[in-house]
Amino acid sequence: MSRRNYSYISPCLKWTLFIFNFIFFICGGLLSAAGIYGMYFTAVDLQGKDTLELAYIVITDLSGILLAFGIIIWIVSFAGCIGALRENLCLLKLYFWTLTLFLILELIIAIACIVFPWKSREIVELMLSERLIIDYRESENTKDLVDTVQMKVQCCGMTAQGYLDWNRNEYFNCSDSSPSAEKCAVPPSCCITYMTDRNMMCGYSVQAMKESEASDIIYTRGCVTAIIQILESNLYVAAGVIFAITLFQMYVTHQSRTLLDQIQLQRARW
Repeated sequence: MSRRNYSYISPCLKWTLFIFNFIFFICGGLLSAAGIYGMYFTAVDLQGKDTLELAYIVITDLSGILLAFGIIIWIVSFAGCIGALRENLCLLKLYFWTLTLFLILELIIAIACIVFPWKSREIVELMLSERLIIDYRESENTKDLVDTVQMKVQCCGMTAQGYLDWNRNEYFNCSDSSPSAEKCAVPPSCCITYMTDRNMMCGYSVQAMKESEASDIIYTRGCVTAIIQILESNLYVAAGVIFAITLFQMYVTHQSRTLLDQIQLQRARW
């Protein structure tokens, strides 16, 4: 059978899917490499810890999250890339149903955030507080992430309690039994002037102050609150970005379904 019998399988559709997924394939590989690189140095920094504790910290660390996302993107884009290039039904079905599942999950999360906004926020704050506040100094990746967010977003802590969140960290705990030299302090990245003077002691004892007093020295609002306020002040931009991403996902999902149908129809005529 000559190649012209396949002519109705759109070459434009086929190569568009291939190029899109090849780009994401490379991005997934780069994310995975960055994750592995970060996990290696995190494991080196934490030598001497219990094996299970070390494994938990490394896997839930920023580098572990990067690796997980990278692997997912790599696998899905590989299925789309090779599935489109080789007209492989199994890979294309895997690609299509994975994208469909992602869209459904995103829709469920969006509906949950709209219907239960405060509960959704509470869950997000709890998750971030547990991982980022309590384990702040367990790895350099976590510390760098928190410091960057607090400086860039001008916030301190994660929940609505703001800077008082740091009372949950063993180094900054305010209890009478705390032996830490940083008792009742907050990380210096919370300080208003930290980006200019780099004073590592600027946040000392601020948890013992009233918020009106502490606000002259540090940012007192929580990071989740700060990010929500930024999104609300740039609502149209945020909505436009979310809409564009969703539209692109729907377009690629529809195109993969179309290519899948074309290949199945062609094979049914053999």
